[in-house]
Amino acid sequence: MRCHRCRSVMAYERFYSLDEHFLGWRCVLCGEIIDQVILENRQTKRGRLNREKGENVIPDGTRWGGE
Repeated sequence: MRCHRCRSVMAYERFYSLDEHFLGWRCVLCGEIIDQVILENRQTKRGRLNREKGENVIPDGTRWGGE
């Protein structure tokens, strides 16, 4: 897997906090971390921004509306 920020290699790792752990990808160069929650939040944000602009987007990226 490649990092979307710097295009370097990403490593699959286990991350720890005080009371839980999760699995995700970390870029070995810039430190970008991606997991399922981050991806879902980015997708939600992307959809909200498109609605604010008056656009509608279906999953394949096709847009309609938003004169």
